[in-house]
Formats: sequence, C-alpha cells, structure tokens
Amino acid sequence: MESYFYEAFEDLSRLAPGSDASTRKAASLVKKSTNNMKILDIGCGNGVHTFLLADLFPNAQIIAVDTHQPYLDELLCRVERLGLEERIQVHNQSMLALDFPHEYFDLIWAEGSIYIIGFQQGLSAWKALLKPGGQLVCSEISWLHSFPSSASRSFWEEGYPEIDTVANKVSQITEKGYEFSFSYVLPYEDWTENYYGPLARKLDEMTELYIDVPEALEVIEMIQMEIELFHDHPNDYSYVFYGMQKTKKKAVN
Repeated sequence: MESYFYEAFEDLSRLAPGSDASTRKAASLVKKSTNNMKILDIGCGNGVHTFLLADLFPNAQIIAVDTHQPYLDELLCRVERLGLEERIQVHNQSMLALDFPHEYFDLIWAEGSIYIIGFQQGLSAWKALLKPGGQLVCSEISWLHSFPSSASRSFWEEGYPEIDTVANKVSQITEKGYEFSFSYVLPYEDWTENYYGPLARKLDEMTELYIDVPEALEVIEMIQMEIELFHDHPNDYSYVFYGMQKTKKKAVN
C-alpha cells in the first residue's frame, strides 16, 4: 500500500499544505543570528522549501534530510543543476535518529513534517542540535478553535492524537524550554490551490489506472476522505507555523 501512497504524491510540487508565500512569510519572521547560518531542513521531501531557504538565507549552509530516496534524488539533481553543491547537502537520514553534533545549527526547519515524530517529541529531541539562541520553525496541524466538529475531531484524533489548539501548542513550546516567537495560520488557499487541488487530480488518474486493484483503491479512498473533510470543515483546523528560540544559557558569574 505504501507504494500507492507515494505514487499519489509523485510530481506534486507540495507534499503538504503550504505555499511559497507562506514559507517566505514564516522565514521572514526568523531572527537572522549570523550571516553564515547553518540550517537543518528536516523532512525536506522534494526540496521545495530547501531551495526557498537557500534563496532567503543566501549565505547559509543547508543540510536537507529525508528517508524517501526518490525525493532526495530529485533534490540532488536540482542542486547540481543550480550549482548549489557547496551550499546544500542532502542526507538520507531519519528524523527519529539524527546524527549531527550538538549545538551545531542556527535554524531547524520542519515544514509539514514534525507530525511524523510528534510535536512534543520533536521539540525535545531536536533542541540539543540547536545552538543556544538557535531557532526552530515547524508547521503543525492545529485546531483553530476549541469546539471542532465531531467529524473533524474523530478523524484527527485517530490519525494524529497530538492535534491541539494553538494556545496549547504555544504552552508546550515554552514547557520544552523555548521562547515562543510567532505563529502563523496557513490560509485556505494553501490547502486547495497547491495541495488538495493537484492531489485530487492525481487521485482521479489513479482511480482509472487501478480500477481493479483493491489496495490502490483503499489508499485513494483514504486520501479522498481527508480532502472531503477539509472542504466540509475548513474552519476547524489548519497547519500553523510555529517559531521558537532555544533559551540561551545563563552566564556564570
């Protein structure tokens, strides 16, 4: 079934809700600590935000990690085509076991990916990789109010029990030893124009191609249910960018 899931997302420019405009807005809220920032892009996928980060932080060194090699191959080809080999490194590495020196990065970026490890576990596990005062920016599925529909609650609490309100996510950030910097709710168009629209068209093609393949149809139906839920209840939830800063060590007198 996994192969059909990946096939559904082949050739999509965005692998989760988002847009270039939203990535740029979130990045504009980052405090530039140095001209030569070291950035870790976790769950980079096909690199759509990796290259935006390279453009927005022109002197930064970026390490992009993911575990799906076809995405990394695509990313590497583009890195070589653009002559960015000295600025962008690509690693096949799980976010569950990142192998980098402690306090190495100025910025960790996890756009549409932290749900894989879980919001609170990601904040805890990745904190050690940040320099004191380093920043983490991630986008996380969140309730937009405290009383979502029963359909939304049933779907997301089964699929991702860590879903919570923005206020509670901010509390979790501070509890993990970060200073909260900002939050930004992705607009409706980030779900429909760049993500669900192209994805729905791909599902239509796959339905025709795999009309007699039950496993493929099961994957298609599962994704279609998610799309329909959002269209029915767009005000219940969204991805939200959260920006935070690792608390600096206090000076010893």
